[in-house]
Amino acid sequence: MGLILFWEYCPLRGSCFGMVVLAANDLPSINDVTYPELLEIINKLKDEKGQLVGVDASNLLVVNSGNDLPVIDLSSVSPDLAYVASDADLVVLEGMGRAIETNLYAQMKCDSIKVGMVKHPEVAQFLGGRLYDCVFKYSEVVSY
Repeated sequence: MGLILFWEYCPLRGSCFGMVVLAANDLPSINDVTYPELLEIINKLKDEKGQLVGVDASNLLVVNSGNDLPVIDLSSVSPDLAYVASDADLVVLEGMGRAIETNLYAQMKCDSIKVGMVKHPEVAQFLGGRLYDCVFKYSEVVSY
């Protein structure tokens, strides 16, 4: 749910987004919001004008990730997610499994942000950190 707040904050600060895509798992996994639940949440947050808490939501798209795990293999996402992400300018991966355990060092074709909290001692040790440290990694793609 933190990514909804991130999406909401950026336009207010003058950043310009085209389409914003939120992806969620088809099936429950640990405590993650599922695709059907995310659709319901977004619809409940919209006001009578279709705005999401006062922010125009016309550029917001919710898609199924095609996944049912707390991690994500970016080479096997749903066809819908693959299509809408094919020309992305920024990918944000959130959560320990998706952002840290499986994709922290993944190289994208666009800029990326990976953010999550370390919740396993083995991961903390591997990263040289402590349990419950937060990881934020911004990777910029340099075009020549």
